Amino acid sequence: MPAPSKSSATPPPASRHQRRREKTRARLIDAARALVAERGVDAVGLSDITEAADLGVGTFYNYFQSRDEIVEAVAEESIESLGARMDLMTVDMPDAAEVFSSSLRHLVRHAISDPLWGWFVVRLGVAHPKLIDILGPRAARDLRKGVDSGRFTISDVEIATACVFGALLSTLHHVVSAPTQDGTDEVFAQAMLCMVGVVPDEARVVASRPLPPLPEVSTPQ
Repeated sequence: MPAPSKSSATPPPASRHQRRREKTRARLIDAARALVAERGVDAVGLSDITEAADLGVGTFYNYFQSRDEIVEAVAEESIESLGARMDLMTVDMPDAAEVFSSSLRHLVRHAISDPLWGWFVVRLGVAHPKLIDILGPRAARDLRKGVDSGRFTISDVEIATACVFGALLSTLHHVVSAPTQDGTDEVFAQAMLCMVGVVPDEARVVASRPLPPLPEVSTPQ
């Protein structure tokens, strides 16, 4: 009986050294996320991260080249994974308005259920290039889909994307700063739908539809 090919063989389990490295990296990532959420990017130094993680500066440089690099890694792990799940959730939705609404609602709900994540995104700021790189193209894509289908009335997609970005960050700041009522995600989505040209009554209907759960996305081993 022929031996299984390398491509179909089960990958070997991670070595003790590899597991230790992954745990150390996770400690640095968690420390950076918490500090940025608390203070903002500019107020967090490399030594702050290593102290919070209880690791040496030399250990830090085994994983990251700079403070900015670890902040980008935190953003990638915290936001890109959520974006990928929203992409999978909306891929077969025929209505561009529901695609737009569902994604916005999940972002608001995620900030409510995980305030540390919400504060991280808020403190990262609307001008941070990594945040723009991750969420900007997705917002622009959804808005163009709405325009192409005749669902949205937008004269400039780039300006509309900037407006959505700013409104999203302001709303996330609102929901992590004070207790929020149920349905805040629907109110926000309705306002954004009206902004892109959906009439208020229709926007209310779309924003109040049952929200599909986010599917899990498998990560490479």
